[in-house]
Amino acid sequence: MHFLFAWRYFRGKYTFQAIQMIAWVSVFAIALGTAALILILSVSNGFTEIVKGLYSDFYADVRVTPVQGKFFTLSDSTYQMVEKMEGIKTVSKVVESRALLVKDHFQAVVMVKGIDANYGQINNVKAHLKRGSFEVGKMQSPKLVMGVGIEQKLGLFQRSIGDTLQLFAVNRSGQSITNLGQLNTLNATEAGAFSVQQEFDDQYVFTNYAFAQYLFDLAPNQVSAIELSVPVQKEAQVMAQLKNRLGAGFVVKNKFQQNMDLYKIMQMEKWIIFSILALIMMVASFNLVGALTMLVLEKQKDIHVLHAMGARPWDIQKIFLLLSGIMAFMGALIGGGLATIFCWLQNTFHFIKLGGQSFVIDYYPVKPMALDYIAIMLLVIAIAILAGWLPARRAADRLFEKIN
Repeated sequence: MHFLFAWRYFRGKYTFQAIQMIAWVSVFAIALGTAALILILSVSNGFTEIVKGLYSDFYADVRVTPVQGKFFTLSDSTYQMVEKMEGIKTVSKVVESRALLVKDHFQAVVMVKGIDANYGQINNVKAHLKRGSFEVGKMQSPKLVMGVGIEQKLGLFQRSIGDTLQLFAVNRSGQSITNLGQLNTLNATEAGAFSVQQEFDDQYVFTNYAFAQYLFDLAPNQVSAIELSVPVQKEAQVMAQLKNRLGAGFVVKNKFQQNMDLYKIMQMEKWIIFSILALIMMVASFNLVGALTMLVLEKQKDIHVLHAMGARPWDIQKIFLLLSGIMAFMGALIGGGLATIFCWLQNTFHFIKLGGQSFVIDYYPVKPMALDYIAIMLLVIAIAILAGWLPARRAADRLFEKIN
């Protein structure tokens, strides 16, 4: 019954046409706020997914590293045991450490990553190749695939692929180094350049596994990590088995754990944006307070009739609270519909473009998520209760005053 009265008041005609106009202005204010919230959160989701995708292309599904030190000894039996574990598609051995890359009078400190033949099945860096080919060569004829940021630092960006470069790495004898002559020095040829994300483009260089071991004075069975390709549905099971079989001396991480700080920051940014927009939307809800107050004044006769029919003050308050909820819900419904249509149009036609040409896409990405819609609907309900409480209470108080 309360809802029927509230719905009738929402749809009904008023003595003063301005009251109905003010009511609909309040509804559209909430609609615009809802649409803005959904769109901004969807754009945030879109950029987050792109960044996650780029990081996902670079990092392995699961990575095993030692708890202490940069390198560990991987026996053949341990490697074979990991290879045969259920749920693992591919295993790759990796050698990773810092080195100085030099071309003529240019130089750059880089992260050299030595990879084996299985590495192409671990991630999708090849898909981001911009120049040349993804070849890492052999021990005797090593090749380098570097980020485009390193190319720029070394003055190679405008030159043809195939230049010979020098790699300087700290020798592991423990002796102090006073000049470059005391470093391990090896030559290698550039084979290609990739562009994934600036963090990787500015520091990573790929080469073959055996050459990296020789560069860093490692024994044949010494590695920095083992990286695995694992189906998503079996990831938790595989990680649990690895921790159990390898013991406490190793750290086992999935993609999220390898980039935990990044993902946390992205989520924090999203909800900070949500909080700021929620405050703006609450300010906009003052229109709803004014509209409901005028509706209460307009329906004074109806309130007295309802009292004569047995309605209590709480019944009157409930009717106007429901009226506030209906107005807010209608606004949210209209805003949600508009935002959904806009997101579909943007994803289909890409009509709003990003400025510049340096990003991986040239349009604003949008990704609506059910969680965002639920959070926004809860926010609208909270706003409706807060905005409707005072006018509804005033309607009930007026009746109470009349009774007394």
